[in-house]
Amino acid sequence: MNPDFHQHYRQWIAGHGPWGAPVRCLLQVASWIYGLGVLGRLGLYRVGLLRPIRVSARVISVGNITAGGTGKTPFVMLLVQEMKDRGLRPAVVVRGYGGEREGGTLVVSDGETIRMDYPEVGDEAVLLARKLPGVPVLMAADRVMGCRMAISDFGAQVILLDDGFQHLRVTRDLDVLLLDRENPFGYGYLLPRGLLREPLGALRRADLFVMTGAGGLGEPLDLPPQLTQAGRVPRLHAVYTPTVLTNLKTGEAVAEENLRGQAVVAFCGVANPAVFERTVQSLGIFPKHHLVFPDHHPYDASDLVRVARHMEEAGATVALTTEKDAVRLEKLLPTFPIFTIGIRLAVTGGQAELKQCLDALVPSG
Repeated sequence: MNPDFHQHYRQWIAGHGPWGAPVRCLLQVASWIYGLGVLGRLGLYRVGLLRPIRVSARVISVGNITAGGTGKTPFVMLLVQEMKDRGLRPAVVVRGYGGEREGGTLVVSDGETIRMDYPEVGDEAVLLARKLPGVPVLMAADRVMGCRMAISDFGAQVILLDDGFQHLRVTRDLDVLLLDRENPFGYGYLLPRGLLREPLGALRRADLFVMTGAGGLGEPLDLPPQLTQAGRVPRLHAVYTPTVLTNLKTGEAVAEENLRGQAVVAFCGVANPAVFERTVQSLGIFPKHHLVFPDHHPYDASDLVRVARHMEEAGATVALTTEKDAVRLEKLLPTFPIFTIGIRLAVTGGQAELKQCLDALVPSG
């Protein structure tokens, strides 16, 4: 997502700019056209002209209803561990984004060896492969083929579909919908007027809602009224928590205490840069500048020159970024230290409901 989208939204689409009205009209028409396409596809499944395909493994879909970051990748990691704890063999199937070989069915990791790297496959697939040792990770444009390969080649008993909420071709046993606490419904409009990928009626397909966001482990998260009216669907709260600071060049862990009070510059190219900024601040580190690049931005030497220039202006000797950005930076040769911040999602409300949903996936006997 373009990092200036939210600024543009406030200035033009929300009506505060001088050209707000005509821009809104044009985008509203485009949203109607987009919505007709979405509803038409959903209608084909509803009347049975398109049918979902069941594979011979349990399937958990983790997705969202808006464009942008809601924590899908860290929540997939959380669920993988939960499945392993229950004695099941999980695999992850991702759609992938931005890789040079996007479009086929590729084994990113067989669980023992990472077979592909960035830029062959997207940054998310590589990050999952690295963070989930022992777990096969496949990138498949055709999720059915990806699931079948995970089962036949790796004996997967449960498959996690990363960003699978809109992919209706695969029958799922659990549909998890993640919503960002700051902007759960993408300004209330379909793309491109807002950020909604589907009308809000799609909430009815979810088996489990997860409200994600930055905040303390004990901080309560309010639920939108649309979810409180959604009947008995379980609702969870989860917050981003930092895990480890790592030197990008050496791979060594760094204590956050060493950076507190120092002049640092942060930069990232992720869908929700505000989450990264709040995560950094939760460590007691307050960057002098925060450079925001587009989501999945393919960094090159000129980008590092830009970061270095901001560091020089701020008197900083260290730059901070995300683990996902680090995947896209490793083949470059920065002349300054870059530290990456790992994050995880910690469930702070609804643990019993999550356990019940996951226990139901374990075969009896």
